[in-house]
Amino acid sequence: MIIGTWRLDDYYLEDGERPLGDTPLGRLLYGPDGYMAVQYMPGNRPPMAAANWRWASDAERLDAVRGYGAYSGRYEWLGDRIVHHVEAAIYPNWIGATLVRLAVVTGSRLVLRAERTPGQPPTPVLVWERLC
Repeated sequence: MIIGTWRLDDYYLEDGERPLGDTPLGRLLYGPDGYMAVQYMPGNRPPMAAANWRWASDAERLDAVRGYGAYSGRYEWLGDRIVHHVEAAIYPNWIGATLVRLAVVTGSRLVLRAERTPGQPPTPVLVWERLC
């Protein structure tokens, strides 16, 4: 079962690249009500100089969101895949989209990867550890 809260343990691309670095941060929540939310980011983001993000420079704001991912919506658990029906996202093109993730649950680990699309960049692999 996937219901619960998960901590991001690893994030890498199929070609070995690590776009979030060696210490990614993230949480993934699957509720019993059929809704999910996910956030992930590099673990080494520097703090902003401004005391409030609204006062930060455009360059600081861009650095803060570089590599940051977040979306939420309804989900369907199909055993070997999870279908995310995106309702809100930091990446506007995903709003209204359906994202299919291949899923493998082994003990307290959940490994998710996007379906491989020919001609597209290498597929990300996200390894999650169950928190509760």
